[in-house]
Amino acid sequence: MPRGMRVDAHVAVLTEGVKLPFSKEKAVRYAEKILSILGNRAGSICILFTDDALIRRLNKRYRKRDKSTDVLAFETGDIIISAETAARNSRGFGSTLADELKLYMIHGILHLSGYDDTTSPKKETMRIMEERVLKRL
Repeated sequence: MPRGMRVDAHVAVLTEGVKLPFSKEKAVRYAEKILSILGNRAGSICILFTDDALIRRLNKRYRKRDKSTDVLAFETGDIIISAETAARNSRGFGSTLADELKLYMIHGILHLSGYDDTTSPKKETMRIMEERVLKRL
């Protein structure tokens, strides 16, 4: 984060059933930097890194989709990320697990910032923003 910039958002990071390739404190700093890059300076977010089983249950309960997914974002400021899906995708895309998880954090925060990926044009806009933010992390 540039000197003098202040993010007023409170960021909490939790893990359940997974090990991260970086510390929770580092994840908080990543989230704060993402928020700063996007110009979001207020509010609170909670990021939970978990496994496919829990994200699948949450996806079924809240989105009526009985399958695992990579990221769930809720208007309450909660972001759920499947570290298992990130690990699989990082191997498939030839990226690191850390970079894949950062991308998922960006994706979730973009959803909280009003971005949508329900149509092809919106998905492309979101993908461009993800890449821009990822390059600045």
